[in-house]
Amino acid sequence: MQKVLYFIIFILSFQISNAIDYTKVDSLIKTRRYLSAWKQLNLLEKKENKIEINLRKIDICLKYHVKSISHQAFSFVNVPKGENLLQQKKRATQKMISAFPYKIDIILDSLLKEAPNNYKLYKAKGEYYYDILILFNKDWIKNKQEVLRQMHDSFKLADENGERDYLSLYALGYFYTLNAQTSIAFKYFKRSIRTDSSYAPAHYNLAYLYAEIDSSKSALKHALKAYNQYQYKSYKSDAGKMAASILGQLGRHNEALSILVECDKIVPGNYQTYYYLLNSLLYLGKISEANLVTESIFNLDWKSHLINTDMIELYVKTNRLEELISFYQTKLNKEKYNMEFRGHLQLHIAQAYDLSNKTDKKLDFLNSARKSLNRCYDESHPIFSVLSKMEK
Repeated sequence: MQKVLYFIIFILSFQISNAIDYTKVDSLIKTRRYLSAWKQLNLLEKKENKIEINLRKIDICLKYHVKSISHQAFSFVNVPKGENLLQQKKRATQKMISAFPYKIDIILDSLLKEAPNNYKLYKAKGEYYYDILILFNKDWIKNKQEVLRQMHDSFKLADENGERDYLSLYALGYFYTLNAQTSIAFKYFKRSIRTDSSYAPAHYNLAYLYAEIDSSKSALKHALKAYNQYQYKSYKSDAGKMAASILGQLGRHNEALSILVECDKIVPGNYQTYYYLLNSLLYLGKISEANLVTESIFNLDWKSHLINTDMIELYVKTNRLEELISFYQTKLNKEKYNMEFRGHLQLHIAQAYDLSNKTDKKLDFLNSARKSLNRCYDESHPIFSVLSKMEK
């Protein structure tokens, strides 16, 4: 019995003596000294700990690099006090910086041959290919379909064997969304949120899926959560616009306006933000504010057939078309000599009368538009085919 006890103590002491102390590495990462952390991991790497060391290396590569070369070599820096990693990434794009060759795909495949039942390696492989999917899209060593397959197969196997987190579950949901397998996608996004209820992309994608099946209340709940939890400005704005769109559909226009005003502050001059703003302002009868937004939309691209058709449809469905025609007429009266500008305005007014079934006025403005545009465009210009179709 005593010999057995001594043997157990010997084994435990051997394991403790061979355990790697990652305190220094963790401290370096915490203080954002990523280059030093990378070098420290290189010093610690031995044959017996290479799996754990490489998992940590992969984590640093994916989270903290300032530049990568096709995700086959990575550059790191020690971030100075008062600055952040994003600032360093922007600077790294403008200057030469040394990179450490580190082919994660090859390294992981090699480690998996030695440890085929280590599912942390499969999860890391999924994270690598997910990163490639997001960053490179079609432009990588392997085509997009192969990247998607590798991501899915790796995360799926890891999940089936107990290795998962909010990101891996979200990525699987994203995969099934791309493959139009909505019911499966729902399950993974919901599992992702159960793992981390603050993960905004999972909420955003759930909102999108619920909107697709006309479940407005559920869609709104997740869109609002995504809007409140996103930190990146463009993503936050996108979630806000989705929430505002659903609020508009539900007739809750004052709430929609509150969000859209914030969206315009976050990302100014966005067409979709203006569109939803105009929609809610017209429904609420706030005409002076609607006129200001109409001006902003018009100034984005006064030639655009699509933009002006969108505006016309909003004014038609809120029974305020004459307000828009008055807006166009004011613009037309102020500009007497720019025939291109006048021609497009006359075409937009013709579109407005077309949508309100006022054929005679439509034809009058189409005729005026043709005369104006003949003075600045060749007959082969595609706008004349638009005019011809509308005249029929």
